[in-house]
Amino acid sequence: MPRSLILAAVFISSACAGTMWPDKLGNYQRNSVSALDPASGDPSWGEYGPDGGERADYGPFRVAAWRFKDTTGAYAASLGLNGVRVGNYLMQCDGKCPKDLPQLADASLPHVLHTSIPTLNTYFPAKGLVPRANQYILGVWTLRGAAPGIPASAVNFEFGTEGEVAHYRTSAGPLTLAIFSFPLPSMARQQLPEFQKIQGAAAKRTGPLIAVAIGPSAASAKLLETINYQGIVAENERPPVKPLELKPETAGQMVLAIISLAALVLGFCLLSGIAVGGILRIARRFGYSAAEGSLITLHLEGK
Repeated sequence: MPRSLILAAVFISSACAGTMWPDKLGNYQRNSVSALDPASGDPSWGEYGPDGGERADYGPFRVAAWRFKDTTGAYAASLGLNGVRVGNYLMQCDGKCPKDLPQLADASLPHVLHTSIPTLNTYFPAKGLVPRANQYILGVWTLRGAAPGIPASAVNFEFGTEGEVAHYRTSAGPLTLAIFSFPLPSMARQQLPEFQKIQGAAAKRTGPLIAVAIGPSAASAKLLETINYQGIVAENERPPVKPLELKPETAGQMVLAIISLAALVLGFCLLSGIAVGGILRIARRFGYSAAEGSLITLHLEGK
């Protein structure tokens, strides 16, 4: 069965399994709803991880949403399809769309994920960059569409490799820059020779990244010099409403805390000794004189 038909079946079955758009969205009442086929017959959409699609009519406006298995798939699809990304959803609207539609969708659509999105786009220099032309690569099909000059064997998607492609205008002519992210630097080191075999391309490894520039050699070398790996920590959890505040103690407070702890320990030892002595005295009074309970006294007064 062709990939496009399989993908359409996935969308239709997912939409029939449950409604995405609610009966009421903010102050708007839903008039009708219908399942969505893929946005295009491009098989690369299957690599984005589609998980359903639906269109709804709310009177003044009509809105469509495609759900993906994760935010990475939604981000990749948003680069090729004009729309607004809401977590792992990609949304389009026509008509008199409310300004707070993204917020309404975030609160109403089921299973919205807010995990971090890829950060490869932060490595692309801004000078000469062709706007709104980036493409995200998640597999063989997206690679063929974005950078057909790069073989899939060099990328080796079995490692879980992801990449992003951008296009530049330079004084020497157009240039294509692709950056691939590998799970480990050792994997990138292993694949670098495969990228260096590409005719008319210059490749560079930096950490777990491999950057490949296809175009004029001088411009490619200059562009690759600007790309250097930097570890990025992404926060994808919302902080608590009232975060715990830790205030540093003064030297006086520290000494007071030490004295309090010492007094507590000494008091515990004193009370324990009194309790043990009292128990032994009571035991002797009642005639208990077992060897394990006897008290040995050393008379050292005259020593």
